Amino acid sequence: MKIPTQKIRRGLRFNITPLIDVVFLLIIFFLTASHFVRSETLEEVDLPEATETEDETETELKRLVVTVTADLVLHVGGKEVSVAEVEARITSGAEEFGGEFEVRIRGDRTVPYETIEPIILACARAGVTRVKFPVVAK
Repeated sequence: MKIPTQKIRRGLRFNITPLIDVVFLLIIFFLTASHFVRSETLEEVDLPEATETEDETETELKRLVVTVTADLVLHVGGKEVSVAEVEARITSGAEEFGGEFEVRIRGDRTVPYETIEPIILACARAGVTRVKFPVVAK
């Protein structure tokens, strides 16, 4: 008499290794993306209000975010910079990326125009046509 052995169950098996790889890649992507979003908004700025705004669409443009705080200090990437440094970054970005370069000026609502004017003029001299001013919708 033969002793019964365990039957090998043949069925559908899922290989979850690729799924785990994709999940880890998504985690890394979102961690990196959240870092860049946080670096744009490190400084507290009371943005001006506008009645009409344009919805922000994500593009593949290379972007330089210049923040001007209420105490008239310029920041790029969370670091305090001078007007000359901002102008140099605008010029180098325009030379490197051409029409794919965007400058975003986050100015506090109390900042006078004289503080932001050198940034706008640097964009004009460098040929940057994509200049944006983030605002809060009323």
